[in-house]
Amino acid sequence: MGVLSKLFGKKSKLQSKDLASIYTLSIDEIFTIKNLGCSVVGMVRGADIRVNEEVDVVDANRNRLASKIKGMKYTKVGNTDVAHVGSQVGILLTNIEAKQLHKCDILTNEKIN
Repeated sequence: MGVLSKLFGKKSKLQSKDLASIYTLSIDEIFTIKNLGCSVVGMVRGADIRVNEEVDVVDANRNRLASKIKGMKYTKVGNTDVAHVGSQVGILLTNIEAKQLHKCDILTNEKIN
């Protein structure tokens, strides 16, 4: 039984992603930016994150909210199109409001059937 099967209690298939391209970001901070929307801050793990990618935010109960990355920004460097593994980055999300998220929710590009 695979790791995902153990975590989610059933067989899971990754959709068009190999394990090397899957990233996660544990949400440390959540903001609403006036006229732009919901922004989250956290550290990138697993693989690089890119603007315009479709993502899910997964909460502690494994509920998923679909979103898309609208923009990213490093604190001291500024805007970027790619956030590299190990970096702390702010990510602007579409179709999600700050009140829907909680600290420690996980942002990921991993899609599970």
